[in-house]
Amino acid sequence: MNWPERLDCYTAAMPPATRSSGRPSTDQPNWATLLAYWRSGPGPLHTRLTAALRACIHAGDLGPGDALPAERTLAELLLVSRSTVVTALEALEEEGWVTRRQGSGTHVAATAPRRAEVMTLRSPVARAQPATLEHTLPAELDLTIAVPSLTEAQRQQLQAASADAFRDSLYYPLGMPELRARLAAQYTQNGLPTTPEQVIITNGAQQAISVIANAFLRRGDRALLETPTYFGAIDVFRAAGATLLGVPVTTDNPHCEGVQAEAFAAALRTGSPRLAFLTPTFQNPTGTVLSARTRERLAQQIMDEGLPTIEDDTLIDLGFGSEAPPLRLSVHAPEGQIINVGSLSKLYWAGLRVGWLRAPRPLLAQLAQAKTLADFGSSLPSQAIALNLLADLPGLRRVRRSSVTPARDLLVRLLREHLPDWSFTVPAGGQFLWVELPTPHVTAFTLFAQSYGLRLFPGASMGVEPLPDSFLRIPFTLPTEQLPEAVRRLAQAWQAYRARGGAARLA
Repeated sequence: MNWPERLDCYTAAMPPATRSSGRPSTDQPNWATLLAYWRSGPGPLHTRLTAALRACIHAGDLGPGDALPAERTLAELLLVSRSTVVTALEALEEEGWVTRRQGSGTHVAATAPRRAEVMTLRSPVARAQPATLEHTLPAELDLTIAVPSLTEAQRQQLQAASADAFRDSLYYPLGMPELRARLAAQYTQNGLPTTPEQVIITNGAQQAISVIANAFLRRGDRALLETPTYFGAIDVFRAAGATLLGVPVTTDNPHCEGVQAEAFAAALRTGSPRLAFLTPTFQNPTGTVLSARTRERLAQQIMDEGLPTIEDDTLIDLGFGSEAPPLRLSVHAPEGQIINVGSLSKLYWAGLRVGWLRAPRPLLAQLAQAKTLADFGSSLPSQAIALNLLADLPGLRRVRRSSVTPARDLLVRLLREHLPDWSFTVPAGGQFLWVELPTPHVTAFTLFAQSYGLRLFPGASMGVEPLPDSFLRIPFTLPTEQLPEAVRRLAQAWQAYRARGGAARLA
């Protein structure tokens, strides 16, 4: 008799009380099926057995309270030594998957993580949603990226905007002339006089940042960034071989938030950077907005140092209130070397991949060369669509605000209701909440939460220099009908994490 057959015999012979303490005796685990291929994994036998049992629990094949066979019995059935079984079960106990007590055996832990089920809007956790909706929520909710979803009206708008998208077949390495002219006019209207020649079209803001880094950084140079900051900029500057310097972002003082002018000046003196990266408006990830006074002081410092500086404008159009943010940093330094970077990805749709940079004249030759080396020009159909969309920039802002504001407010309400020990400041714009958790091990929690169908972004990974591992960046760009389920999973994962030992790590 081979061991799967032995398992069948064992399961059939188990008395009801020992088959499972967590499910009816008519629904006991089928060990022949569950462990049929446990030997096929890598590593020593005890590692393979640990992985196989862990997978059964994670998949929900073994539920909370379910009893595992006794050590000696399982060893006989699997044709392995008892020490192999003991080592495997000890590993599962240490990881929190099972509980083991002398005299009562081994059982699946009540707090063991299980793969999140696919929920529908008719489920109890989504009772607040209209009962007529039939959409199925995904098994995994991704809270690591923030991209707007297209509405049906926007899809139709895209089709209309692409009517003349294929009228041209020329190369425009620096961008379609009409699009450059439109963007220049918008900068001028917002207080920053700009000619079309000062605008270069790119494949999204990420390429714009890369073009600037390639133009001004050489291996061993120093680059100055906020900390925390946009991880894409961190990656670009590190890839260029730069040494990164961080200047802290203040979030706990609403009257003086963002980068402090004194700290920025000190970093300039001690670090001698060759390039700086700042997001004055709705900073990623903190959502902070620099005051007009701080912008004036930073602009003067940049002018005095002659320091090429990227002003990231990608979130500038995502304000929620009627009050406009302060004027751009570059408006206060018309002769300074400030390069503005913008994009349609956050305002409209990431799939369009249209970005741009606006540069002062003395820097244009270097940037034009760097862009031409990167490619012979961005997609003409995408640029034609962007040209048509930007004809009504106020309309784009209104539509985006109408979808993002309710999502932000719903997420704020749900987090305060279900996770009251998590703290954050409600931002006036942007697309993220910068959330502080009462633990110095948020990265460990993000890994734990994967078992609940959540992908989370630890804030510590956005630090130029080491940051406290106490923050999550949570976007409010998920469809509003998915937010209740996302917060439900967050609350469940957090409760289980603390019950399994996370509480012992709390600061």
